[in-house]
Amino acid sequence: MRFSLPYIPRWKRNLYIISLGVFIAQIGFSTITPFLSIFVMELGLTTNISLWSGLIFSINSLTSGIMSPIWGSLSDRRGKKPMLARAGIGMGITYMLMSRVQNHLQLFALRGINGLLSGYTPAAITLVAAQSRPDNLNYSMAIIQVASATGTIMGPLVGGISAKSFGIRGSMILTGVLLIIAALLPYITHIDEQVSNKQKTSLLKDMSEAFKNRELVKLLIVWLLIQAALQTVYPTLALFIGELEPNNVELYTGIILSIMGISTALGAPLITHLKKPTNLIFKWSLFLCAIFTALQGLSTSIAMLGFVRFIFGFVNSSVTVSGNVLIANCSDPKNQGRTFGILNGVMAIGLVFGPILGGFLGDNFGASAPFFGSAGIFAAGFILSSFVSNPEKTKQEGDL
Repeated sequence: MRFSLPYIPRWKRNLYIISLGVFIAQIGFSTITPFLSIFVMELGLTTNISLWSGLIFSINSLTSGIMSPIWGSLSDRRGKKPMLARAGIGMGITYMLMSRVQNHLQLFALRGINGLLSGYTPAAITLVAAQSRPDNLNYSMAIIQVASATGTIMGPLVGGISAKSFGIRGSMILTGVLLIIAALLPYITHIDEQVSNKQKTSLLKDMSEAFKNRELVKLLIVWLLIQAALQTVYPTLALFIGELEPNNVELYTGIILSIMGISTALGAPLITHLKKPTNLIFKWSLFLCAIFTALQGLSTSIAMLGFVRFIFGFVNSSVTVSGNVLIANCSDPKNQGRTFGILNGVMAIGLVFGPILGGFLGDNFGASAPFFGSAGIFAAGFILSSFVSNPEKTKQEGDL
């Protein structure tokens, strides 16, 4: 009896391979991050540990935000596959160099360089969007989201095991190897990509043209708010958990962080079955994010907080999938790299602003206050999203 493998369309094969790369890369990203504060102490720093840990965390986001529009614009001219290789190999080498640092200043500098070279996941999302038809774009964005969330969940586990077995420096080398593997995967598997012969333009001109798109501008502002809202709760999350359960704070913090990643991964595929306009899914998901974030601040037990964050993960995945679809649909297919590059630059502002706001609210109003601040930001995003039209309908009308 002869068996034959089921036929897989080219776009779906490419989607799965690129998603595997994102999964591997996200494991690498989240393998080291939870242990950076410990590594700072291992380097011999004895004063201002929290300050330097925060700076070492944030410099990566800051430099990444500066370079994202540049890499995005370059990907439109040179292709997304080269951007995957550039980001994966560049960051892989940087992580290996981090394993050799002797003080926190060297670590700070290399984290900044790492941000300058980053952009693997944005390039992957753009490549998938470019290769997906309008009728399978929702599915494609959902699969990418599942890969990213699953990798983020597994990263701390892999990091914990590798750090215990090889030390944090050994984990950094492992991260570098994983990122290089993710970089080479599209080439090893021969993923095709058509690159348009786009003339070279300046970054200012690209951004000027992008900001003429009013729908895109509205979406970018909402995405900035989303990123700020998500980050606002992190500075005091462990403190809030400590108030609910003083014992085993580290364990419960890890569980609470992981449980949202699980529901995010589970929720992303479900979004593809919602038969509603994408802009309405986006809008009402933001509303639910505001509600469930406020409920987290009202939690009176670890069980309640875990349950609410688990539900929050589902609506967060809905926001992410529908939001990426809206960005892809309202941008010119020839300039999607530029658009997603600008998006990631804007999101970096939220990455910087959110923790600052959360720290301020926590210091002045208590550990639960950042949840209400975050809910308020989500509510602002919900209000603004009410003015976002459905680009799918607009495209159909333009084709008539």
